[in-house]
Amino acid sequence: MELIVITWILCVLVMTDGCCVGRVGHGDSAACPRIISRAEWGARPPTEESSHLPDLLPMLFVHHSAMAECEDQEACSQAVRDIQDLHMDGNGWWDIGYSFLIGGDCNIYEGRGWNTQGAHTGGFNTQGYGVCFLGNFMDHNPSEGAIDAYHTLATCMVEEEKIDMKYQMYGHRQTKPPGGTECPGDVLYATIQEWEGWTEGNISEQKQ
Repeated sequence: MELIVITWILCVLVMTDGCCVGRVGHGDSAACPRIISRAEWGARPPTEESSHLPDLLPMLFVHHSAMAECEDQEACSQAVRDIQDLHMDGNGWWDIGYSFLIGGDCNIYEGRGWNTQGAHTGGFNTQGYGVCFLGNFMDHNPSEGAIDAYHTLATCMVEEEKIDMKYQMYGHRQTKPPGGTECPGDVLYATIQEWEGWTEGNISEQKQ
């Protein structure tokens, strides 16, 4: 009962845009958010096992799905399932490509998850996690609550030593030759340049 009360108080404190970004019940750090598990959103099992990633990765990559936005857990879970279907059935990958996804409901959804190599940023999938905002952010930003969820997740990554405390964060377009992709959307890309870890420059020639 005491934990429920504490969780509710924290929820009120971080409530934005009608969203509660929960920060209790994940890992050992109070900074870590609740993450909607693959089982909760109804993931298909991967067709192959992905490679293991070590801790203290040097990079973090921000994407948008360039698809419709979602406002509640049911709709966002369906959006994540749709992306998994596209990645597996359309791209021929063995699972959803992103490490984590963030919905307009301000929830964080587990993609390939911790210490598992994704298929989100060609040439850099061994270097960092890929976080995808659900929606198309060419002409507007994600909700304040969704952005807050991202920052909470990034803080968790640092505190849990999943990424280096001096990590470099890039928008997806910075990893491709100029004009290679619009991801993560023009407005969101301008916004992330004010965020912790954002690193200027195009790194497409550094692909491994």
